Amino acid sequence: MPRPREIPKINSVVVTYNGDKKSFEIFMESMILDYLNSCSIAKSEPPEFVGKVEKITKSA
Repeated sequence: MPRPREIPKINSVVVTYNGDKKSFEIFMESMILDYLNSCSIAKSEPPEFVGKVEKITKSA
């Protein structure tokens, strides 16, 4: 019987970034927003696809 898997608890993260400060701040904002919104439902309608073809309702 396998041993139960333990999920580690992360207390801190060290990030090394080789770029400018503004790009890093934008990156961190997007990471934080993605984390905070990961449990919420998407606010926009997902695109409609039939198989692997996009469904477009606009007529010619």
